[in-house]
Amino acid sequence: FFIVEPERHRGIHCRFGMRGVIAESHFDGGRNYIAMLKGRKRYILQPPEECKNTYLLQSGHPSARHTEINWSKPDLEKYPKFNQARAMEVVLSEGEVLYLPSYYLHHIIAIE
Repeated sequence: FFIVEPERHRGIHCRFGMRGVIAESHFDGGRNYIAMLKGRKRYILQPPEECKNTYLLQSGHPSARHTEINWSKPDLEKYPKFNQARAMEVVLSEGEVLYLPSYYLHHIIAIE
């Protein structure tokens, strides 16, 4: 098992949230395994090559791993390349596990 910069990856991260909570589109440098213990979440996933269409915030910005776009109501006049972005969608349900490769953009919506 290979981990880039293992000293920066310690422990397990747990995220809990109620229906309607949104994690805006972003990427993580490490690989993720997402296990759904209860409820359902919608994941919209984009491979790293789609970054050119997603208007990532600049390095040094406090939210540098995130996109500028409000995915709930995208402004296609301000961000015209976003209309060309390819994405995959999956709804993760109780008992399922999703592998998320490094640098994949993901937008998450808690359904229940």
